[in-house]
Amino acid sequence: MPEIEFTIDTDTGKCDTEIKGVHGPACEKTAQQLKQVLGSPSKDTKTKEYYVRPQQKRRIEAK
Repeated sequence: MPEIEFTIDTDTGKCDTEIKGVHGPACEKTAQQLKQVLGSPSKDTKTKEYYVRPQQKRRIEAK
């Protein structure tokens, strides 16, 4: 299940976010939506999940 984890340093006010369970281009879209709400991040790191490409399902029809 997709989720977004926020970690806030109460001393500095720094907020780290991590998008989990969203792969490939959908992750980038989610990150863009977060940027609209939170502003541009000071650092943008892509996780392993970002590089996972959704597998296309093959459909074979009998004739």
